[in-house]
Amino acid sequence: MTSRIRVRLSGFILFISNLLSFLFGFIFIVLISRNLSQSDLGLWFYIGSIITYFEFLIKVLPFWATRDFARGRAVAKTTIISSTIISIPLTLIFLSLSGILSKSSRAPIYPFLVASLLIPVYYASSSINSIMYVRYPQKVGWRVPLIDGLKIPIGLYLLPYGLTGVMVAVVIANLVYVMYGIYVIRREIEKSFDKDWLKSRIKHFWLPIIQSAIGYVNSASDQFLIGTLLSPLQLSTYGIGVTISNAVRASSQLSLPFSMSVLSKTSTSREEVSSIIKFVTIFVIPMLIGGIILSRELFGIFGPMYKDSAWILWPLLSSAVLTSYSTILYGVISGLEKIDYNLGVDFKTLLRSRLFKLTLLDYGTTATLIVSSIIMIPWLGILGAALSRLVAASMSFTILSIICMQYLKLKRILEDVSLTVLACTPMSVYLILFKPSGTTLTLLAIMIGATIYFTSLYIVDREARKLIKKFIKEVSQKLLFLLE
Repeated sequence: MTSRIRVRLSGFILFISNLLSFLFGFIFIVLISRNLSQSDLGLWFYIGSIITYFEFLIKVLPFWATRDFARGRAVAKTTIISSTIISIPLTLIFLSLSGILSKSSRAPIYPFLVASLLIPVYYASSSINSIMYVRYPQKVGWRVPLIDGLKIPIGLYLLPYGLTGVMVAVVIANLVYVMYGIYVIRREIEKSFDKDWLKSRIKHFWLPIIQSAIGYVNSASDQFLIGTLLSPLQLSTYGIGVTISNAVRASSQLSLPFSMSVLSKTSTSREEVSSIIKFVTIFVIPMLIGGIILSRELFGIFGPMYKDSAWILWPLLSSAVLTSYSTILYGVISGLEKIDYNLGVDFKTLLRSRLFKLTLLDYGTTATLIVSSIIMIPWLGILGAALSRLVAASMSFTILSIICMQYLKLKRILEDVSLTVLACTPMSVYLILFKPSGTTLTLLAIMIGATIYFTSLYIVDREARKLIKKFIKEVSQKLLFLLE
């Protein structure tokens, strides 16, 4: 039970880190948007979008490093050095294109030159994270406080240098995180370079690449179609809904340490799966219910003109909840796959593996999203896009549930969801009656509502009560250890 609590604590830390990432990211964008010219702000987004295309090889080795390291193979140094080497030619290509890009955007070349340094830093960071997620998942949670805690003050200090100064701040902050990550995993760094592992996993490069590619398409296809078929105004409204729902989607981090646990053991039980589903349920159900009740107020934070479009939030939130549950099932299927134990596994064998079947499911989900968006957006507008994302998420969740049926205690899961919904009732009454107005009161209502919910959950759910007590005890022990 203690190990389960630690897995949940690590997941909770990652969840909070993701929520802080949204908050700090919003603060950073507000700060630079108010202090940079409109052209520099546009250039900031432009460079960011270009850098993304140079990250298409970023998971080639970390994907396999996570799986092999979890199963006992020491590949930390090999992964970090090799990934950084892979990034060098990509960095040189970006540098060679900097002049052309600066001329086409009518901007100075210096921001592009500084931004090129982010490519090797991102590759190194991804490799370090692939090791940290296995052995030290809770310490990945310091990524946001470290990066944003440095990026914001350094960026403000360097603002006199314009966008170039902001880029320097981003590079420094990410470089510090890389140094922190290396320090955390220092004991995991092997003495000798594992050439055999590298040769074998380079041959399997295609699987992580096609997985990453479909991820990029899935995350942006509905927004692209809205921008193409409708208008920028409607896209901005939909973007706000996606931003809010991403807070719920962050709850998928709750199950990541559990997935690493399954991967290292290549086994799990119905009890363990039911337990992590309950843990995720405790967070996603109140976020879903509260988000729907406060949809107008949440949209109002971004501006009063957006309130009337808040009705698109319920399918986006529902989609995010299903995605969080799907992440658990995805981790179970991926973690139980043993076929890649053999470094010499051939192309045809990998095609028959569950790893590739999960990739096919991702492609099918994305195809469903695109087709349904093309059909429903002209008919229902941005609601059609939101419903399309819900349809795609439902399809993925249903298929994953069927595959994992032997690990699911359906009766217990339904009972846990029912108790959680019951615990949400007092919170829902409060939020409906209080009707907050303005950003400050809305945030205050969310905190009070969360307090009411957890109090109710503690009263009505005996298992949750035990979990909360053990969770608080584990947190207290961690805090005492840090203070000693």
